[in-house]
Amino acid sequence: MYNHLFSQPVKYQINQGQTLLIALADDVSDFILLPALSQPLAEIIICESEDEQCSSFILTCQPFFKVDVINSQIVEQPEKAEFKRTFGQGFRLYARVGVAPRISAELLRKGIGLSFTAEGTPQKQINIGYLQSVCESINLESDLRLNQEPKELMMAKAILARNFDYEESPENLAINISEIEQVRADINLYLAEERNKVHAIIAAQLLKLDNLLNHKQQWLLRTYSQSQQRTNYASAANELSKDVEDLQRKLECFSLLAPADVSLMVDKLTEDT
Repeated sequence: MYNHLFSQPVKYQINQGQTLLIALADDVSDFILLPALSQPLAEIIICESEDEQCSSFILTCQPFFKVDVINSQIVEQPEKAEFKRTFGQGFRLYARVGVAPRISAELLRKGIGLSFTAEGTPQKQINIGYLQSVCESINLESDLRLNQEPKELMMAKAILARNFDYEESPENLAINISEIEQVRADINLYLAEERNKVHAIIAAQLLKLDNLLNHKQQWLLRTYSQSQQRTNYASAANELSKDVEDLQRKLECFSLLAPADVSLMVDKLTEDT
């Protein structure tokens, strides 16, 4: 189903005491995450292993992630999530809904740590643990996201529900603006391609949300423009800085103290030709 998103499947064998670390590559820009966060990040299917102390599985993930096996287990924390899988079963990892792309990028660069513990039952269940602050897991048989409301509607609601920090750096503001532009483009494309198939209520909701996204985008653009032009929030964007004012006062003093012939020569040199 997601073959067009994932890289080639790779088989891994993890011993107890080891951790599978899925992390965003260092040379990958945060902008690549904007279209990727709405899709599953990785898919893992448990397969049979001859060693009872070893967990074997097949992993496919988006191509800009790197996968490493480290000799340490995930530290026990209250937010750690655990679930069980057995042979032939699997799960998908999704980015948590409602988290800003900047925060998601920071967490994904640190990595998603998965620990596997095999139980010696007849069906050999695998206990899987991970820190749920990074992402959330959904079993393959329970993944009904494709049967929910349109992805464009879900993304628009998630962005509108997010409380943006308008005092962030210009780089983060640019990422937020690009995310809104992408969602608005997806909404327009969805309405254009499915014009005769979209339910009237869904279409009305998309149009209303697109208008609200436009207002939020305009506010972010205004904040971004002010952050680029205004050096001090206590002064206007077109107000001269203190250094420029000091230089102007010095020039006026020089013009008053300089001889008339020198002032005339400077005026001729600086006048427009």
